[in-house]
Amino acid sequence: MDVPAEAARPPDEADTVVAEIDALRRAHLETESLLGLVLAAMPDAVVVVDDRGRITRANETAGRLAGVAAGELAGQSAKELFGDRTPATPLQVFERAPGGRLSFETVAGVTGSTVPVCVTCTLLRDTTERVVGAVYAARDLSETRQLVTRLEQAEARWRLIAQLGDLLGRQLDPRESLLETCRWLSRSTGAGVAVILASKLTVGRVVAWPPDSPVAARLEELAPRPLEPGSALYTAVQGQQTVHAPTLSADLPLLDHGPVPEGIGSAAVVPLVARNMTLGALLVHSPEPGGVRQRALIEQAADRVALALANSELRAAVSRFEADEEASHFREELLAAVSHDMQTPLAVLLGSIRALEAGDDLGPRERGHLYERMGRRGLQLRRLVQQFLDYSRLGAGRPVVVRPAMTDIRFALTQLEADIAGRRPVIFDMPNDLPPAYVDPDRLDQVLANLVSNALKFSPAGSPIKVRAHATADSVELEVTDQGQGMSPADLATVFRKFHRGAGAEDIPGTGLGLYVSRALLEAQHGRLLAASALGKGSRFTVVLPRRAPPE
Repeated sequence: MDVPAEAARPPDEADTVVAEIDALRRAHLETESLLGLVLAAMPDAVVVVDDRGRITRANETAGRLAGVAAGELAGQSAKELFGDRTPATPLQVFERAPGGRLSFETVAGVTGSTVPVCVTCTLLRDTTERVVGAVYAARDLSETRQLVTRLEQAEARWRLIAQLGDLLGRQLDPRESLLETCRWLSRSTGAGVAVILASKLTVGRVVAWPPDSPVAARLEELAPRPLEPGSALYTAVQGQQTVHAPTLSADLPLLDHGPVPEGIGSAAVVPLVARNMTLGALLVHSPEPGGVRQRALIEQAADRVALALANSELRAAVSRFEADEEASHFREELLAAVSHDMQTPLAVLLGSIRALEAGDDLGPRERGHLYERMGRRGLQLRRLVQQFLDYSRLGAGRPVVVRPAMTDIRFALTQLEADIAGRRPVIFDMPNDLPPAYVDPDRLDQVLANLVSNALKFSPAGSPIKVRAHATADSVELEVTDQGQGMSPADLATVFRKFHRGAGAEDIPGTGLGLYVSRALLEAQHGRLLAASALGKGSRFTVVLPRRAPPE
C-alpha cells in the first residue's frame, strides 16, 4: 500500500515545540486543578503570594477568615489579612527566616472580629532556586485556646473541690502524718523531702525523709531557731515564693549561712501558705545538680500540706474559742446559781440571828428551835460550797477528793432521817442487818442530800418520798423514789450532765450540778448512780456502793 508523501514526512522542530507547549499547558492545568483541590481541602486559611507579596490564590477558609469570597482576596497583601506582624513580601520572609520557613502567632481578620492564629510562611522557589513567591498558612487557635481555658477551669474546680473536701473532712491532726507525707512525696519525685514548720519566722519542727540521712540530721538542727535572713529558706517563707536552685554551690545560703548540707546538689524550697497563713516550707532536694524535677507536683503537694495544716489550725482556734465561750457561759451560770441557792439559807441564818439578838423574852424552846434552824441551814451552805468546789475541780480536769472507808450505811440513813424530819413525809425502809459499805461517809451524806432535795423539789407537796436500802452479794444499794412529774426519755438521757435542768424546771430553784457532782463522787469511789423515770409517774435514783475496798 502506498503511503502519501505528506504523511510520511517526519515532524519538524516547530511541531515538536508546539507539542511540548501543549503538554506543559495540560500539566499546568492539572497542577492548578490539583492545587485548587488541595487548597479547598485544607482546614487552614491558605494564600499564595507572588514575588511582590500580592495574593494570587486563596482558599475558602481564608475567605471566611476575611469575611469575603476567596476570589476577592486576589491582589491584596497577606499582611492585610494576617496582621501587622506578618511579613509583607517573600523577601521579608527570607530576611526573618533565611531557611525559608517562618512561624509566629498573631491575630487575623479584616471584618471587625479577630481570631487568634498561628501563621506559617514558606518560600516558593523555581528550578533555579530563585524565590518566586510564598505560601501563608494560618491555623485557627480559638478551639485550642478554648480547650486550654476549659482545662484551666476544670483544674480550678478540682482545686476548689479538694479544698472543700479538706475543709469539711474530719481527720486527725495532719502533723501526725507528716512523715508519711514526706515518704510518699520522696517516692514520687525520687528526691529527699522535708517539711519545716515555722511560726513567726522561727522553726518549730522538722520532719524529713529519709529520716536517718545526714541531710535529715542537719535539718533537725534548725529547730528551734529563727530563720536566717538571706537564706533560701527565709526567702521562701518570708516572701511566700518558691526558690528553685537547679545547681547549688557549696557556699549558697540554703538553710542558713552555713555551708550547704552534704548530699544536696539541687533543691526547691516551696512555702507552705494557705488561708493567709504561712506555716513553713517544703524542701525537696537531690544529690545531683538538676535532680529536682516535677515542680508542679511539688508545689501542688505543698498546697495540700499547707491546706491540711491551716485547717487544723482553724479547727484548733475554733475549739479554743468555743471552749472559752463555754467556760465563760458556765462561769456566768455558776455565779447566778451560787447567788440564787445561797440566798435562802443565808436569809434564814440572818433572820434567826436577828431574832436571837432581839428576843430577850424568848424561852429555851424557841431558842433551841432557832439554833436548830441555823444549824440545818449552815449544813446546807457547807454542802453548796463543797459542791461548787467539786465542780471547779472537775471542770479543771482534776479528780474530786474522797476518803472512802468502811461505813455504817444504816447510821448514815438515820442521820439523814433526823435531818429532814418534819419537813416532808419521807419513808425509810432499811433492814436491821444492813451491812457496811466502802464509801466516804461525808460524801455519801452529800449525795443523799442532793437526791432527797431533788425528790422534794420535783414532786407535789405532801407526796411521800421513799428511801429504801438493801444489800446484794457485792454491793449496798440505796434507792430514792418520788411520785413527781418524772422525766421524758430525752431528759433522762442527759440527766447527769452539768447544768442540766430538764423540761419544766425553769421555775424550780437549783444549779443543775447536784446529779453531775454526785455521780462523779460515787464513781471516784468505785460506786455508781443510776436513774429511772417515766413522765407523770415519778423518778427513782439508785446509789450502788461497793461492800469492800477494791484491790490495789
